[in-house]
Amino acid sequence: MKVVLFAPPIMDDFFWGEPQPIAMDAVRECPPYGVYLLQAVLRRAGFDAIVADLIAAGTARIDQFAPEIDDCGLVGIAATSMSWPTAVKVIEQVRSLRPDVPIVLGGIHPTMFDHYIMNAFPVDFIIRGEGEIAIEALCVALDREIGFEDVPNLTWRHKDGNICRNPIGPKIAKTQLADFPLPDFSEIPLNVYKSLSIESSRGCAFDCSFCSTSYRQTWRGMPADAFLDRLETLMSYTYRTQHDFIHIIDDEFSMNPKRVLQMIELFRERDLRPELVYDSRATDLLYDGFVSQVAEYTSQFLVGAEAGYDAGLDLIGKGTTTQILEDAARLLYRHNLSERADFSFVLGFPWETKAEVLKTCQFASHLFSTYGVRILLQWYCQIPGSRLWEEDRGKGLVNESMYNSFGFFRDLYLFRSGVKLSPSEIRDISTAVIGLKTVSKLKYGERPMVEYGHPEPIALYFPQEIHDGQGGLQNLREVSHGGEKRPMREVLESRPPKQASMERPLRHIGV
Repeated sequence: MKVVLFAPPIMDDFFWGEPQPIAMDAVRECPPYGVYLLQAVLRRAGFDAIVADLIAAGTARIDQFAPEIDDCGLVGIAATSMSWPTAVKVIEQVRSLRPDVPIVLGGIHPTMFDHYIMNAFPVDFIIRGEGEIAIEALCVALDREIGFEDVPNLTWRHKDGNICRNPIGPKIAKTQLADFPLPDFSEIPLNVYKSLSIESSRGCAFDCSFCSTSYRQTWRGMPADAFLDRLETLMSYTYRTQHDFIHIIDDEFSMNPKRVLQMIELFRERDLRPELVYDSRATDLLYDGFVSQVAEYTSQFLVGAEAGYDAGLDLIGKGTTTQILEDAARLLYRHNLSERADFSFVLGFPWETKAEVLKTCQFASHLFSTYGVRILLQWYCQIPGSRLWEEDRGKGLVNESMYNSFGFFRDLYLFRSGVKLSPSEIRDISTAVIGLKTVSKLKYGERPMVEYGHPEPIALYFPQEIHDGQGGLQNLREVSHGGEKRPMREVLESRPPKQASMERPLRHIGV
């Protein structure tokens, strides 16, 4: 049986234009590891699996893969919440070409909303959570035309129309993660991706309130030697990338610093010199010897700082403090690693006032100016899966149907349901950050050391040309009174008490 696996990119239609890749998929950071991994799993099981890499192609159109769809027995589509609108377009096109072919969805977004998606979209199956074992079991069931009751993690529709949800199977153990075959990156297009992707661990030990990644509080790290075996094999394909980098896609590569130091020892024993990109926690950087040992293998890494004041870090549940963040930045500076470090901060958490956001900006500015780390300032976005989002869903403020179409990240309602600051307050913050970017250019030239974007919903619906408190009803009053500016209170107080409600019947506008 042939299986076609789609990797849809994060895209935007920019108000009904042709969808274009955005965010990380605009720069094609690394291949979609999960989809290529499932391809390898199915090929090992004897199935003809093909990856339809729309991220590499930079499109939502599936035309080039139409011949493969014509004779396949299953179409798989992986989706995060950010790429879900593109996945919807892929579903529509597949159904136009093959109304009969079974479609299975996977990824965090279908996992969260399987019941809704099964009822709202023409799909047949959803694999919830880890897919390595489930996808093979599903293909076997389809190929042999047997029932689906024993496929773990599967949501499917019974012939009577009812939706069935099979039990979730055991999580893949850390010692089993390396048992699955490596993705075959010999087939990725040359010089399209910046780096190759690899997994050394799965999940995160924490559960930050704003985080929407999978497998929180369930961190599982491969043994160091097993990971090195996989890494060494993968390095033979780095020539196909732009920079020869290896992107470790773990939520937190440094979650167990001792394990990473074991890897460093093996790098030296095997004379391997990978150039690594990864995410790290500030607390882990302070582990004795970690920074000094990992420095020579580090190309770039991200530290999720999130907030610049301790009360905010407590509310997030990050398990860190501003002192720890500064100590980490200072240590990186001492080891000449600070310029390869990105410290990311989130602005506008639901509880934050303008003063608290400015505290974060000021702290980020201090880290940048004192220790030379690059800082990323991004506004809070209502993405499904976090505890904050789930609280708002419970209040009826957001729901999963709001993410079916392109452009939800620039939707004013979604933005303001999360960020409580006024447009004028946000504009003041943007002005302050622009000043910081100007200072960074004086010191570093065109090298971008401060990344920031004024939030698009505010830019679209509250542009700079609008001045608060001017125009509107005030202009109408001015016209009504022949240029005499009268405060609204004065106008109302000048009228007889009952005249406002009794003078004439109410009329509908335009009637």
